[in-house]
Amino acid sequence: MNSIKSSIKTCIVIILILNITTTTFAQSKNEKADYKIYFSLRENENKNIHIVSYNGKDFENFKVKKGNSSRGENQPAISNDGKKIAFNTYQFGGWKIAAANIDGTGIKQITNSRNYSYNPSFSKNGQWIVYTEKENGRTGTRDIYKVRIDGKNKKRLTQKSKNNYLPSFSPDGSKIVFMSPREGGYKLYIMNSDGSNQARIPEKTKAYAYTSPSWSPDGKQIAFISVSQEAVLDLFIMNTDGSNIRNLTNNKDKFEITQNNVDELSYMYGTSWSPDGKTIVFALKKNGKQKLYTINTDGSNLKALVNTKGNQFNPYWVK
Repeated sequence: MNSIKSSIKTCIVIILILNITTTTFAQSKNEKADYKIYFSLRENENKNIHIVSYNGKDFENFKVKKGNSSRGENQPAISNDGKKIAFNTYQFGGWKIAAANIDGTGIKQITNSRNYSYNPSFSKNGQWIVYTEKENGRTGTRDIYKVRIDGKNKKRLTQKSKNNYLPSFSPDGSKIVFMSPREGGYKLYIMNSDGSNQARIPEKTKAYAYTSPSWSPDGKQIAFISVSQEAVLDLFIMNTDGSNIRNLTNNKDKFEITQNNVDELSYMYGTSWSPDGKTIVFALKKNGKQKLYTINTDGSNLKALVNTKGNQFNPYWVK
């Protein structure tokens, strides 16, 4: 009798364990299935924003519901609450930053100077956008500004003789990482969100340039593209103080760029962390074609995300 009771208890425990395991797996699977990646796609001279699922199977075009720009929209950034999208557009005469609801409705112009604007990034509360502004349209230096989502309270954050590019708010909104050649070579810097305490991140590699920085969800690490002196690209991650730097791709597929071009470095690539911080999506060139790839943060499971015509760049991973 005791043996029967013991067997019944054992069966109950096994069933409970299996149920918990199955539930946990299902929740993990369903959570991952909600992940989406917004990115830019360039075909000929047209740029458009597209959306793809984390596994590359579901693919759709993001359509802005107002206006018509022959050059399209690109460089998507999503607010922390998932309700707003900011992007680069030519709808308002020259490249400007605009924002819309996540379904593409309610588009509003954010920047309105004669200068060109690029690379938007939302603050944690979604009330501010930091971006790159290029003086005199196509010419002139580039500096980093921030502005409220309604286009007011514009503030210049960098005022150096050299260009400053690719700003990105930290997850808590207190810091901004960006790229600049101010000390020789294109390196990464961090400043406070008000522009104070600008400091270069120490690095241990002798690269030509670091570009496309993005913060890990916990704000402790930064992913970026490193361009070697031989014009070979690799995906790296490091702590925000420059320590624990790791090459995730190690030239496995001989990613290369065609030329060390500053404009190309400032917009044709991109990195973004998955919401759980375990995977990174990034854009690199292979055999002359720009594609999106995903890789785990330990360097495993490198794979192309989706096949399309044209060049893929500026990925932004959201849940």
